[in-house]
Amino acid sequence: MNYKRALQITFLILAAEIIYALPFVLVRIFRPTFLSAFDITNKDIGFCYTLYGITGMISYFLGGLIADKYPTKYLMGIALFLTSIGGFTWVMYPSLSTLYMLYIYWGFTTIMLFWSPLIKATRLWGGDKQIFAFGLLEGGRGLVAAVIGTIGVYIISSISAVDNFSKVVIQNAMNQVYLITSILTMLMAFVVLFLPDFSKPSRVMSKSSIRRNIGKALGYPVVWILMIIILTSYVGYRVADIFTQYASEIYGYNSKESAELGTYFSYLRPVICVLVFFFAKNSNPSKWLIIGFSMMTLGSLLFIFNIDFLNISLLIPLVSSLIGAYTLRVLYFTVLDQAKIPITMTGTVVGIVSVIGFSPDVFLGPIEGYYLDEVGGAVGYQYLFIFFLVSSLIGLLASIVFNNSVKPKKRTLTS
Repeated sequence: MNYKRALQITFLILAAEIIYALPFVLVRIFRPTFLSAFDITNKDIGFCYTLYGITGMISYFLGGLIADKYPTKYLMGIALFLTSIGGFTWVMYPSLSTLYMLYIYWGFTTIMLFWSPLIKATRLWGGDKQIFAFGLLEGGRGLVAAVIGTIGVYIISSISAVDNFSKVVIQNAMNQVYLITSILTMLMAFVVLFLPDFSKPSRVMSKSSIRRNIGKALGYPVVWILMIIILTSYVGYRVADIFTQYASEIYGYNSKESAELGTYFSYLRPVICVLVFFFAKNSNPSKWLIIGFSMMTLGSLLFIFNIDFLNISLLIPLVSSLIGAYTLRVLYFTVLDQAKIPITMTGTVVGIVSVIGFSPDVFLGPIEGYYLDEVGGAVGYQYLFIFFLVSSLIGLLASIVFNNSVKPKKRTLTS
């Protein structure tokens, strides 16, 4: 790997995780602390994600078209800068209505201007080594998230010695995390703008060529199957957001301990990505989709029945579910190459499948909020894990269908 390519993938990884740290990563790792600091409920943060998701459904589609029209690094640089501005709002602990508006704003900045350009840039960088490229991206993102979590845990731990987690102290600690993350996001915007180009600028597409690309993409049967695969795998990934809260409410972890747990499992993400690359690099990625969904299905079953193995009933389902979710995140865009989707249509296809694939941002937050706030307790979590199980089984079936549809003798997608 030469210096130029190493620089590209390094800063692509950093940008890809830092931009989602503000709306997602910090909440995932510090969920109980976040809810306490803002004095909001699971339903409130769930509605934030719903607004983000509704905005995202529009943004995914438009962003896919934009990614095939303009240089990716400029789109990503602008997205990072605009996202960081929203992050500075957090330190003022805005009202719930302002928080709603902030998530709508982030829906545009992190998705329309960033997501499809990110996937296209990664695919271009990877060339004929797609699992390597997306494995590096996802594993690197996991490592960055873990480092962010570690810094946050250190800040919270440093103040816990003098105060027993009062609301004011929690807010002051989280302010430092938000401020540092926002500054890093802004700095990353300028770094990305100076990266070497991932490809030559695309020609400006006419309205007729845009319509032709959309029609051609929708004509690929595997695109529709891929929508279901991403949808169900993303449900599993988003359900993982409540794992730290599950540890807190059901197993009695305090704010520091639950944040530490979230951080430890963030370090699992790069490890899984390395293992996926090692074992899957010489095989069809679609076969490993089946393995990923199988692991998520196992994890959801263990959660539902709370099966206790050697008094570590929390650990095993957590690990199994996260192995499945992280495996799928490495692979579900690598199959674009296996399915022979043309590079020139990457942005359009990614935008289209993402509209449905990432729609859990719209409905999963309210579902989690209902089960955790209205039903509550272990029963509420059990119902949520049943939902997780059904989703995993649907994804498993879709991945089997996809694997059968892209066997070499049946490939029909050409450029």
